[in-house]
Amino acid sequence: MNNYIDYEYYTNTFKGTSIPKDNFDTLATRASSKVRNAIFNRDISNFKSEVQNATCLVAEILYNQILNKERLQSLINGKNSQISSEKVGDYSINYANTSIGDLEKFTSNEYVDSQILDELYNCLFFTGLLYAGVPYVE
Repeated sequence: MNNYIDYEYYTNTFKGTSIPKDNFDTLATRASSKVRNAIFNRDISNFKSEVQNATCLVAEILYNQILNKERLQSLINGKNSQISSEKVGDYSINYANTSIGDLEKFTSNEYVDSQILDELYNCLFFTGLLYAGVPYVE
């Protein structure tokens, strides 16, 4: 199975900056698979750039899921609390109000899948690649 994108496309054409090169190949494979399934493995030759851009967006969603899982694990372990503000005179410190429940939601497969479907719809709706019905034949 070939990936729709490579790191050069992601950084130079799509102008992506979120995903480090070390994580990219795995995410590109997963993202390509999700896009391929959504478009029913159709020929993309007429819509290559749209499919590649959609794949980049899906890869970023998958990477954000990984980052949120890491943040969730840090919060559960009591490490890495995020400071939202700090005052020096009469010392004061406030921590970001990120709840474990919010991060559990953001890391759930259901939430991530809904984000992916939204992006695929936005990128590929007018291509016809997402059409799941019966093609019209005269």
